[in-house]
Formats: sequence, C-alpha cells, structure tokens
Amino acid sequence: MKSKKPVISKFPLEFQEKIINLISKLIPVSEVKFRLFEPKSDIEGCDFYNVDRNIEKVYQEKYSQLDPMYPGRYEGTDITVICSDTLMSGQEWRRSVFYREFMAPRHYDHDADIFFRSDGKIIAVLYILRNDRIGPFKEQELMLLRRLQPFMEYTLNNAYIPQRITEREFLISKFALTRRELEVVEVLLTGVDIKTLASELKLQVSTVKTHLRHISEKVGVRSAKELISVLFRESGH
Repeated sequence: MKSKKPVISKFPLEFQEKIINLISKLIPVSEVKFRLFEPKSDIEGCDFYNVDRNIEKVYQEKYSQLDPMYPGRYEGTDITVICSDTLMSGQEWRRSVFYREFMAPRHYDHDADIFFRSDGKIIAVLYILRNDRIGPFKEQELMLLRRLQPFMEYTLNNAYIPQRITEREFLISKFALTRRELEVVEVLLTGVDIKTLASELKLQVSTVKTHLRHISEKVGVRSAKELISVLFRESGH
C-alpha cells in the first residue's frame, strides 16, 4: 500500500530551487533571488529562498522607491523581463542613487528581473544579479529569459500557488489557526528570529510573542523550536 503523500511537502521550496538552478546553468550569474508577493495572504512580501534578509529589509525600507526596476512601476504593462543594461545607459545607471548606495556596495553591477503575473498582477519576481567580473547581460541571454518566462509563470500559477494554498488550508484546519497566526507560522518556518519576523509582518515584537504563545498552545508545544519540529513531522520529512 502506498503511503499517503503529505499535505505539507517540500515542493514549494523545490520549485524555487529548480528555477534558480535552471537559470544558473543557462547563463552566468553572481546571485539569483526569488521573491513571492503572497497572493493569498496579508503579507506584503515574503522571501523564501537565497535572500539576505538584512539586505532585503534595507531595500524595502529605504531603496525600493529609488529602484528603476521596482515591480510596482510595471503593473499594468506586459513587460516580462527588464534589465539594467538596457533600461538606461551605463553612465546613467552608475550615477543613480540606487546603484551607488545599494547595488555597488554589495557588488551588484548588473540586474535582470523576470516578472510573473496572475490575473495581470505581478505576484513574483526572479532577480538575476551579476558583478562586473561576469559583465553585462547579452541580448541573446535576455531573449532566452523571455522565452522561458511563460513556462515558469504557468508552473507558478498552476503548481506552486495551488500547493501553497493547500498547505495553508491544511494548517488552519489541523490546528485551528487564525489567518494572522498562519502568517506568523509561515514566516517562522523560513528560519528568522522573532525580531525579523515582527519586522516582516509589521508587528510589534510583543505582539508576535503573544501570537507564538497562542499558536504553541493550539499545537500543544512549549517553544518555537518544538513548533517547527511538529510542523516538519506533519510534513512527513
């Protein structure tokens, strides 16, 4: 008899890993980041893989509105791939405050972003970053990314997102979590500390601690560590 497939699976993380690995094998990269703007949550943005959360926090708080490639600027368009090397001249890019203060100190010299949409709204972005050692993106590389985008977007909407929704509904049903408690659990499972978790959800640390206490009572554990252990056990890992 075959064992029942766990409701909470490794698939969402594997999906991101496979996309990142695919891009890394097809073109030279320094770093690749995947960001999902959670479509079934009140979280404004949630990072799941290969992201320095400290850098992300600085970006969101200070530099996102200075970023000429910020996704919000491209809502209502059909642009799927945007690149710093074609968006403006090299001189303009390097003179920009965003490049000088955010990109250059982190050795990010060239950026190509792939937008993924659902019902016309950008729900995820794949950030592909290069340093000057690798050099600018070539037109044939950008064309390859444009050709890959429809398949990746289809997979995102028809496999990744449904699995995410299934997992969320399972946790709500299994442990009688509120939607806010579910958001706390989801961010907690990414491995952040309580202070970062609070910042991610725009909550006070004391509020997060209260949520964690209520969640622990519902799940029947005494600590965040035990909570994570139970959730992994439920996943069948």
